[in-house]
Amino acid sequence: MGVISFCATYSLSNSEVAYAVEGLANLVNNRSTKIAKKEPEKNAVKYCRTCYDHLAGFVAVKIVETLEAKSYLTKAKNIYLVTEKGWEWFQFFNVSKDDFNNNRRPLTRQCLDWSERHPHLAGQLGAAFLNKMLQRKWFKKVEFSRALVLTSKGREELYELLDISLQ
Repeated sequence: MGVISFCATYSLSNSEVAYAVEGLANLVNNRSTKIAKKEPEKNAVKYCRTCYDHLAGFVAVKIVETLEAKSYLTKAKNIYLVTEKGWEWFQFFNVSKDDFNNNRRPLTRQCLDWSERHPHLAGQLGAAFLNKMLQRKWFKKVEFSRALVLTSKGREELYELLDISLQ
């Protein structure tokens, strides 16, 4: 008698459920006997992903911390202020402060990253920045996931533009 196999397809009802599942997955106790590494975890979703329409994960937090260190962004309550030096830097991506006329959505916002416990860049600027990085092929989308793959081109240009070294 032959074996019949079935393949079931499941999907989450909405993005809030996806965030809850990812948050719970983050809490799972890893009982590995390996010594903890100081390098970033290469788990795809923790390493680099989308958060709504902006970049999140280790890579996003590293970029924002570097933008702050270079005085392109400064923290102010729950937003980021973009300095004149910062707007000059964003011009490399053809992003200008004149591009943002939507008063209903904040220009910037500090979005607390669930995996890194530090903020990444959200708001109109965060969305535009991710869009420009995707157009430049710095990241590739992973089908059926919010995970993004950092391309070798993205890795090289992040190093050249911000002196960020990502493995």
